[in-house]
Amino acid sequence: MASETGTIGTHAELIAMTALLAAGYEVAEPVAAESYDLVAKEPGTGEWRTFQVKTLRYRDDKGGDGGYYVLNGTRNNGVAYGPPDVDFMVGVAGDVCYLVPCTGQSEYWAAAGVIDEKWRKLTVNMNEAEAV
Repeated sequence: MASETGTIGTHAELIAMTALLAAGYEVAEPVAAESYDLVAKEPGTGEWRTFQVKTLRYRDDKGGDGGYYVLNGTRNNGVAYGPPDVDFMVGVAGDVCYLVPCTGQSEYWAAAGVIDEKWRKLTVNMNEAEAV
């Protein structure tokens, strides 16, 4: 039986793949173990980009300002992902994904009230993906 952590990670990767596909990307998975989870060809430019997928955490302990979403930017050993290993971090929350350029940070934060403006939002819905 698969571990809960492995199952959650696989579920997040499948949501990320679906959201990228809905946004017009051509998506592939690496066969060999890599520092990234997915590769995808950008629509329009045709350039291949690498993506590390993580589940977003919500934190409401910073006061009454609506809370924050936190995207973990590190590997299991605590070392941060950084360019050129990964182009984008993908934060998954439910059936919504956020693309965040990878800059080597250990955590990426976005206030709940401005997350859609700060990070690029992708959804699994084809109709919504066209509007985003």
